[in-house]
Parts: sequence; C-alpha cells; structure tokens
Amino acid sequence: MPLLYAIPPGLDALVSSGQAQLMGAIIKDVSSGQILGHVQQTQGFVQAFAQAGGAAAQTGFSPLGIVGMVQNEQIKSSLEQLHQGMALLQNLQIANIALTGIGLGVSIAGFAIMNMRLNAIEKNLGALREEVRDIGRLIQEAEIRRLFSDIRAALKDLDGVATRTDHLAIASALQRQLSTHVSTISDLLREAMDPGKATALPMERLDLIWTLGSAKWLCEEAELRALFISEDLAHAGDYAAQYRDDNLRCLDQMNPDALARLIAAAEEDLATSITVRREAAGRLSRIAEGFASAVASLGQQQALSRALIDGGVGGRDFILAASRETKSPFLIVTPEQ
Repeated sequence: MPLLYAIPPGLDALVSSGQAQLMGAIIKDVSSGQILGHVQQTQGFVQAFAQAGGAAAQTGFSPLGIVGMVQNEQIKSSLEQLHQGMALLQNLQIANIALTGIGLGVSIAGFAIMNMRLNAIEKNLGALREEVRDIGRLIQEAEIRRLFSDIRAALKDLDGVATRTDHLAIASALQRQLSTHVSTISDLLREAMDPGKATALPMERLDLIWTLGSAKWLCEEAELRALFISEDLAHAGDYAAQYRDDNLRCLDQMNPDALARLIAAAEEDLATSITVRREAAGRLSRIAEGFASAVASLGQQQALSRALIDGGVGGRDFILAASRETKSPFLIVTPEQ
C-alpha cells in the first residue's frame, strides 16, 4: 500500500470522467462502490491551516459567533492555492474543516492547534455559566473546568507520542483517558439537547450544544489518533463506528424545528419572536452540519483503519509518514494492485 504524495493520474482521470467520486476523504468507484483510495492531510496542510486559521482558532471555531463566516472565507481563501490544479480535491469542503476542526483521515495536528481549539471551546463556556448550571445535574461548572484541564493535559501528552520508544503504553493509557472524557461529555450533550418539559429556552442553549459537541469531536479525534499510534487499528475502526453512530443519534435527537420554537417562545413580541426563530433555525442548521461532518469523518477513519490492516501498514508508521510530509498538503493511500 504505497503512500503517494501526489494524486495518482489514474484516480485523477477516473474522477474527472465521472467513473469515480470523492466522498469526503474517500475515493469510490461510482458503479461498484469500491474504495479506490483515501485522502489524508499531511503536516503541509496543518502548517497552512495554522497560518491561515490561527487567529480564527483563538477566537473560536463556533459558527454561532458574528465573525464565524468571515473567518471561514478567510481560511478558504488562504488554502485555495493548496488545491489549485488538483481536480481530485476541488470539492473538499475547507469551510467545514474550519467549522468543526475535523480534518481528513486521522488527525496529525500538533498540541498547539489542538490547544487553540480547546481554548476556543472553553472560552465560549465562560459566557454560558447560567446554562451550564441549568443542566448541571450530572456535573457542575467547576467540574467541567477540571474536565477541560484533564483533556488539555491528555492532548499535550499525545503530541509527539508517535516518536517515542514507549509509544505503545503511553498511547494506550491516553486512549483510555480520552474515552472517559468522551463518555462524560456525551452525557452532558444529551442532557443539553433534551428540552424536557421546558416551555421556552434561551438562545444560549444552542451555544452550549455547540460547545459540548465541539469538545466531544475533539476528544473523539484525539482518541482515534491514540489508537492508531498504539497499533490497535481493529479497535480504531470499532470505536470510529461507535462514535459515528452516536453522532448520528445526536443528529436524530436534535429537533431543529422544536428547539427553534422553544427559543422563539421566550419572546413576547410577535415580530421579535419570528426573527429569533429564524436566527435559531440558522444556528441549528450549522450545528447539524457539524454533527454531519463528524459522522462523515468517523466513517472515513473506520474505512482507513481497515485499509491499513488489509495493506499491512502500521498505524504509527502511517501517522509518522503524514506528519513528516511538509511539501504536499495531502497524500493518497491506494490499495496494492
């Protein structure tokens, strides 16, 4: 299974002719559905993203902020040169990558970028203290702060593990920690998404859902990376499938129309209520896009883990190859012929 730092001409021609299609990070044969290759971001992409999106990461990845869409366009513009002339990658949704922070394939982002994302998520939490207390039956705000501190420590430990001689033991321990964090955040997220018997909800509830969802995706992403490094590719595929299904359930649980109505119900003035409902519907649509992006990414990682197993390629070697490539923003993994 070669790791190619250019688009294979054969695949490029198949995509251009319509015989193959790029679906997220997976290249599939249109007629048979057979996976022909996987797109994986490299350190070259991470560096470009850091330069273009560093400021955005510090102020928040949430699309619910006023400057969110402007930042997305800036990132999209800055990365445009990376895929000019690359027919296979013209349909990549760079804006979605910026929104969710979820990349292609398994994440190779270093601690600096992961920490910026976590800081942005935690910063948003500071404006939501009342909402946090409202759903705090499982965990209080101080405990959430400690949880974020534990996540930050795990992300810091994860950075550079692939190059250590004791990578197997460390990566396995980190995977267990991150799995616990995912479980805790998932409980809070389900509670935040359930309106219960409430007759009205504040707009901040949507920011809370996005904050918890973002933290969940970040931890899932990091946990799968730990599984790749620990050479536990079979479990990486299993966990990716489980988390994919969980995000699908969250997507099904979230009733955009019902939540928008509850948020609008907090307004007594009819005209204001209509305006608020439309705003809430727009925010909920973007939250749904975040869950959908997570589902797509997790499905891709499940397929990638299977492709590496079938090709006899180690997870750690794969991550190191992607991490060391700086000239090309993407690599294509193709099955051996």
